[in-house]
Amino acid sequence: MPCHVSSHWTLLVCHQKEQCWDFYDSFKSGRHRSNLPDLVKTLYEEVSEALPADIIMWPINEVPNLPQQDNGDDCGVFVMKFMEEALSAETISWQEKKNCCKEMPQFRAEIAADILRAFSNIINTNISA
Repeated sequence: MPCHVSSHWTLLVCHQKEQCWDFYDSFKSGRHRSNLPDLVKTLYEEVSEALPADIIMWPINEVPNLPQQDNGDDCGVFVMKFMEEALSAETISWQEKKNCCKEMPQFRAEIAADILRAFSNIINTNISA
């Protein structure tokens, strides 16, 4: 679940089997973490039929060794990269990605290309129909 609090994006990932949450933050701050229990509660209230009630009590673990942004603009890109890792079958060594801030222009270009490619596919599908 991407979380937007105080003009900053973070990521909260639910692990139902393990009954815990993983918290990804590219700009560590107690302020961002302090809102998480309320966000989990709100999520449960919105989709209570799909999730067990005890998710509110599950521990929230901060993912260690995450790269940290060096500006106030890249948190959304970091969240997308964190989502890729959370959905990947392979485990990323975040220690090796500590200096990925210099790769942000490339990441942004990849995101733009993915959006344009998806948009192009939608147009091609509509034209073919």
